[in-house]
Amino acid sequence: MNDLLLGWFTTLLVGLGIVLMLVIAVVLLPRALRIHTARFYCPWRRRDVHVKYVTYDGEHPVAVASCTAFADPSIVTCGAPCISGEGQRRAGDLVSS
Repeated sequence: MNDLLLGWFTTLLVGLGIVLMLVIAVVLLPRALRIHTARFYCPWRRRDVHVKYVTYDGEHPVAVASCTAFADPSIVTCGAPCISGEGQRRAGDLVSS
């Protein structure tokens, strides 16, 4: 092989290695916080509500960002029992929308 072809081949291999490492890093790094919306019946307010909740893994809610059960949806004052394990059993599953 001549030097120019060997240089391009080496550059290609290094580039592929960098891309492969980036893909592996994205797959293995922990997931970022995400905000999902849900609609369900709130037995504590006795009406249907729309909720924006924070999740780490895309499935289990960890905090409520806003809820239409309140006059100001951004101020959740009920302690968010709907996202706890006990509250979910009573309120039913969150229905993502």
